[in-house]
Amino acid sequence: MKEYRSHAHSVSSCKYHFVWCPKYRHPVLGVVEDDVRELFGETADHFGHEILALEIADDHVHLFVQTDPKHSPAEIARQFKSYAGKHLLERHSEIQESYFWGGGFWKVGYYVGTTGAVSEEVVERYIEETEHAPE
Repeated sequence: MKEYRSHAHSVSSCKYHFVWCPKYRHPVLGVVEDDVRELFGETADHFGHEILALEIADDHVHLFVQTDPKHSPAEIARQFKSYAGKHLLERHSEIQESYFWGGGFWKVGYYVGTTGAVSEEVVERYIEETEHAPE
């Protein structure tokens, strides 16, 4: 894992922690865990994300990802959820028939938190203590 990513005119460190659940919080992820890992890996490769950590419980997923600043958290969640959800339902029709009769694999919502190389306090102190040239 590289701490920073270099771009044409900027340097970034954008890391996000996501959590989301299958619809109705059905405990089905243990059955499809290998597929989830594979599909998330394909999504990360396609969009240039780096998966830093992935934990899959029976009824929710934790995804820690580093990406470029051009991707919003909402866009990242959509990328992972839509691709994986579509393919999980195609690969596991028995799960769709038993649990997801209304269509869609994932709940609509999700949690996202940001992380960085420094704490909020360090950023606040830096801003407060930095000398600014008079205008």
